Amino acid sequence: MGNKKSRKVAVLEELSRGFTKRSLDGGYMDDPEFRKAYGEYFGTVGFEKGIALSREIKNRGITAFNGKKRLSAIDLGTGTGEFVRGLSEGLLEESAHEIDLLCVDRSRAALQDLSDHWIRPVPIRLRLREAILPDRKDLLEEVTGEIDLLSMANLLAENEDRLSGFRDLLATFFSRLSPGGMMILVEPADRRSSRALLSLGDDLLGRFPDLHVEAPCPNDRRGPCPALEDPADWCHEDRPTPFSSTMKRTAASLGHIKDSLKMTYLVLSRRAGEGEAGPRSLRLVSPLHKEKGMAWGLFCDGKALIRLRLLNRNRHEDTKAFGRLRRGDSIVDPRTAGSTPGREGGFVEWPTGESVVGVRRSDGTLWEISREEN
Repeated sequence: MGNKKSRKVAVLEELSRGFTKRSLDGGYMDDPEFRKAYGEYFGTVGFEKGIALSREIKNRGITAFNGKKRLSAIDLGTGTGEFVRGLSEGLLEESAHEIDLLCVDRSRAALQDLSDHWIRPVPIRLRLREAILPDRKDLLEEVTGEIDLLSMANLLAENEDRLSGFRDLLATFFSRLSPGGMMILVEPADRRSSRALLSLGDDLLGRFPDLHVEAPCPNDRRGPCPALEDPADWCHEDRPTPFSSTMKRTAASLGHIKDSLKMTYLVLSRRAGEGEAGPRSLRLVSPLHKEKGMAWGLFCDGKALIRLRLLNRNRHEDTKAFGRLRRGDSIVDPRTAGSTPGREGGFVEWPTGESVVGVRRSDGTLWEISREEN
């Protein structure tokens, strides 16, 4: 009996299989057993994503919201609510004193569970709206005035055939986004979901000149996402996260590994003009590969993907930080330092004599290499 699979694991396997094959019925959240299992496992991951993104937003210093103390927020496809709970609780105090939060989902039962079980900080005022998205109906009538924060997690993965509808829906919401307001869009770290989100982001950037990518793309990207150029490419974050031993055991029983947050995400804001000028940067969008005689990675400058390598024979005191790069870290683009790196075998060579200068770690914190080494 000790080896018998638990009912919880069996339900999670069914959910996981359904997400992978895109075969789950849209009303799965109405099933109490599915809803409970989802919240305990996938919801826990969602909460950590919400917390991580609220922390990154604060680390990057993009939480002004035009100086407002009370924010109007909407979460689309709330489900069991852990993502928006982590996001909104993380943004309180330092970024806002109060939040009016409208949660929208097709499952009334899921929304009611969130309302009943979320012990909210007093400054978060919660409202619920049942709706099948991306059908807009009268959704905007639920919000008076401007919207400061719109969040949406995992909706594209569960509605692949309705991407055009979500483009129109978010475009409609953008018309009500306040100056300094933000859209936070998150999808699972798989090729189909990632490409759907990046395509959606490109569409919004093309429609609205005052919409900007705050994270994770470098250099105030305006053009098409380079990861969409090749149909086999996609872009995702893989950020180390300390999950509980219980969570890790559950993950292992499903054949998953839970040691990091894997996601594709965009933090978009509405602002006039370009961001604060700074050195052009490269963001590592792959693992750093360490092979015989070199270290290399795939980097993005917001316009193209670059296979950049540092040969061991060219390593010196001011380049050793290259070997400590992690996916999502950004460094000053050495091509702006007065040199033109050569190419060999498809690689861009790190220019001789140039130092590695850190910009930000993957969580948005400033990366001061000299301080780290001391």
